[in-house]
Amino acid sequence: MMKSQLKANLKLLLILVVIGCDFTPRLHKEVILAQEKLKSQDYQEAITLYEKILKGNISKYLRMKISFQLGELYSLHLGKYSKAIFYYEEVRDLADDPKWQVKAEEKLADINFSFLKEYKESLRIYKKLFSFMPRLESYQFYKFRYAMSLFKMHESTSAERAFSEITQDETSEYNIRSMFFIGLIEFENKEWERSIKQLREYIKKEKRKDDIVQAKFLMANAYETMEDLKKAYNLYYSILGEYPNTEVLKNRLNSIYSRRVARKR
Repeated sequence: MMKSQLKANLKLLLILVVIGCDFTPRLHKEVILAQEKLKSQDYQEAITLYEKILKGNISKYLRMKISFQLGELYSLHLGKYSKAIFYYEEVRDLADDPKWQVKAEEKLADINFSFLKEYKESLRIYKKLFSFMPRLESYQFYKFRYAMSLFKMHESTSAERAFSEITQDETSEYNIRSMFFIGLIEFENKEWERSIKQLREYIKKEKRKDDIVQAKFLMANAYETMEDLKKAYNLYYSILGEYPNTEVLKNRLNSIYSRRVARKR
């Protein structure tokens, strides 16, 4: 997917060079050379060539396109996120078309959320994106990432409110997953009964087996903490062979069994 995306960007760059008012044989040659370096996966050399092009007298639109390409190279291939941010911000500031501004903001938000763990910044950008009118195509995703940013920041009250808003939107593809995070927040807040109730409702709607197993493990943990050992044991046992860490599960079952035996003595 990364390669196809880069190829598409390169084709557009070549078209811009050919039809643009800043077309020169030298510029054409430099872009083609950068493309060849990219094809041979010599990413650093491709970057050097693109940055050299940016130093020349080129159109604002071509500058924006090359900056976006550099953002992709630094983020997707070199993992140099501060440099990627610099170029995506260039794109955002250069763009006259709102679509390019949105593309740049999406990249900035994802880098801050997924790689830098700068959730305060991702929160700010995702809020900006889902507040855009008319609503953007990925509106639901922005809302979910906004809620997740709050969750990662341990802003439990605000996060639960944000997830609750998503659950009220039946058209959202993140509706069901948001139910899980509400249950998880209640669990982390030691609201065991509320967590169990929420997770039980979540399981009724969830289709993904791995996520259901995860929810059942949390419910069992809550029951165990509440000393409802029979329900805890039954839930742990029901996911035996499905929970990824079998050793942890067996230890929980053995511990509960020993405690139940001790109670009967």
